[in-house]
Amino acid sequence: MGVTGFIGRALLASIFIKNGLDHLQNPEPIVRAAKGAEVPEPEIAVRANSAVMLGAGAMLALGVAPRFASTALAASLIPTTVIGHPFWDKSGKERSNQQAQFLKNLALFGALLAVGSRK
Repeated sequence: MGVTGFIGRALLASIFIKNGLDHLQNPEPIVRAAKGAEVPEPEIAVRANSAVMLGAGAMLALGVAPRFASTALAASLIPTTVIGHPFWDKSGKERSNQQAQFLKNLALFGALLAVGSRK
């Protein structure tokens, strides 16, 4: 893959690297959301998801096993999106904001599928 592929992967990976670092450094808000969704062992789940975002994000950015990295990120994005952005339980402005975040994550999921399907 050429320069544009490298830039595209790095840009796509940037949100996962940033969020992985943020959630490792300050897991409490995410742990609270996980507890509210009755995730088993929420502290461990949040740290594991953060490590996946950081590690697979770095792999994707550097082009190291990009199919594996994009698949790992896509898999971690499913529970993150459903638990983190339940717009169906909200109303008004909060519903609109959560729906926008949900749709943004769907777009990221689509981009990860596209990267993961490349040979």
